[in-house]
Amino acid sequence: MKYCPKCRTEYEDWITVCADCKAPLVLELPQEPKPIKVKLVRVFATGNQTLLAMAKSVLEKAEIKYIVKNEGVQDLFGVGRIGIGYNPIVGPAEIQVDKNDEQTAKDLLKDLTESKGA
Repeated sequence: MKYCPKCRTEYEDWITVCADCKAPLVLELPQEPKPIKVKLVRVFATGNQTLLAMAKSVLEKAEIKYIVKNEGVQDLFGVGRIGIGYNPIVGPAEIQVDKNDEQTAKDLLKDLTESKGA
């Protein structure tokens, strides 16, 4: 058997290239890296989509990895984003970073407004 080193799909021996990734197949897969444990902390929260986009851009430029909590669920519930800019059931979108990057991220985002509770 052969394997794709990118998507890890198994192929018959006579196939040489992954149908999905177009990567050359290998006889043995490299060992998967062990997951890295991180402690996420909130560094920014807002219902303003413009501020959220700016904050994400600042962190990307600084090469700080982040996740955005509640961003994709704002319009799932019937009340939507009433006057406050976010769904009151799920709360504002929150940017979270690894605890090790917390202070740097907060320093970079300190000039953006509406960062209540961060």
